[in-house]
Amino acid sequence: MDRFETIAEGVHAVRVPMPGGGLPYSLAYLIEDDDGRLHVIDPGSPTDDATRTLLDAVDVLGCTPRDIASIVTHLHADHAGGAAAVRAASGGALLMHAREAEAAATLARGVPAPDLDAWGVPADRRPELLAAVASPVAAGLPAPDAVLADGDLLDIPGRRVRVLWTPGHTPGHLCLHDEDAGLVFAGDHVLPTVNSGLGLGGPTAANPIADYLAGLGRVGELDGLALPGHEHPFTELAERTAALREHHLRRSREVAAHPDGTVWEIARDLTWTGGWDSLSGFTLLSALSQTAQHRDFVAP
Repeated sequence: MDRFETIAEGVHAVRVPMPGGGLPYSLAYLIEDDDGRLHVIDPGSPTDDATRTLLDAVDVLGCTPRDIASIVTHLHADHAGGAAAVRAASGGALLMHAREAEAAATLARGVPAPDLDAWGVPADRRPELLAAVASPVAAGLPAPDAVLADGDLLDIPGRRVRVLWTPGHTPGHLCLHDEDAGLVFAGDHVLPTVNSGLGLGGPTAANPIADYLAGLGRVGELDGLALPGHEHPFTELAERTAALREHHLRRSREVAAHPDGTVWEIARDLTWTGGWDSLSGFTLLSALSQTAQHRDFVAP
């Protein structure tokens, strides 16, 4: 796919470059409405290159930044990092789920590090984990202009785009369902090949594994083309959500087989996509956090 691609009538995908050497790009989406305005889903990373790429796509459509009416996103920098710049250029309203706005504010203040001693983390691996905890994931994200709730219809004249609250990846992660066009904007909830990290929005009262599995059930019932936040659009959404559900249930079964181990000991024996030895820094912290979440999920 080139940097700009029309997905359906009035819906366009923009491949927004990501720094850091991991995934090369995120996917932003531009939706046209019947009033000639644009609506942005996930504007991308907080770099000049990312913002320029998105606004170049706006220009391709014969619009200007001032034609952007709204911006919907979740708190992670690779999706929301450009929100402040796009809002400043456009005056468009920044929208998030209420729980996401709360989580972003909490993360901006800083959250306590996990109890690495209770997790059984060796002393020589603790500095990299503490550094990963201290690295902000929502830095620079402004407070939203309005918050969204499950079941809301976005104010997009000529389209019925419904909000689906799908927590797990973050507390207020949203999917969006264009009911008439048969499009599911899946964000980081469902990606075509990558298994999204869970619990990456700070501490929550609910278990992110349970939340995520419930959201998979809802999204898996939808028909149409899935438009994810990374990789590429895909079909067979039911099959992919079923595979993700089994991936996490398999991990839960693996965790349940180690009832007396520490989080470190359990995680070390689990099956990781790139192998245990490949994990470091943030990816190691995420693996340990998800192991702890699975342990809580299967606890009697």
